[in-house]
Amino acid sequence: MTSEKKDYSFKEIRTMLAENAMQLNNLRISQNRTDEQMKKTDEQMKKTDEQMKKTDEQMKKTDRKIEKVFKELGNISNNNGAVAEDFFWNGLKNKKEFEGITIDYSERNTHRKLGKIEDEFDIILYNGNSVIIIETKYKVRLQDIETLKDRKIPNFRQLFREKANQKIYGAIAGWNMTEEAIEFAKQEGFFILSQSGENLAIEKGEVKVY
Repeated sequence: MTSEKKDYSFKEIRTMLAENAMQLNNLRISQNRTDEQMKKTDEQMKKTDEQMKKTDEQMKKTDRKIEKVFKELGNISNNNGAVAEDFFWNGLKNKKEFEGITIDYSERNTHRKLGKIEDEFDIILYNGNSVIIIETKYKVRLQDIETLKDRKIPNFRQLFREKANQKIYGAIAGWNMTEEAIEFAKQEGFFILSQSGENLAIEKGEVKVY
């Protein structure tokens, strides 16, 4: 079966061409709109990228400022700690007696390492059969008292085996100490050293030998 070829009139052909031209024009308009939209999207993305870049730069500046503040605070804290330690050392280094305990000699910032055990002790007072380990802080926290009891004193026995059989006393020294910290130190049987004007004050409850 063969299909018959249709003959189109000039008017029909002109109509078809006009319709095709209209469709092509609509496609061009649609494509132009799409191109414009993509251009706007690209511009918006570019603006977003620029804004993100500015935000990243601002965050970096903020991070640097925060880091600087923490560094300054750390330096202040370290300086305060050093000043507090100097104060207590100056008040103790020439003492020949400490709350009824004779003092033969004293040491400051004593560091020792033995195997895996390593520690540093702020101030140590010695005599023939007793040792007083003093932990100094600008501001005393409860965990500083726990550290003295649970780490410093046991480590001292391991690191200074020649003193292991002697009586060991603990003392916490600080310029700033809450009532809670003072009561906790007394509970643990430590001497409590503080600043009283230009002088060193010593307080105690029921002192324990460790």
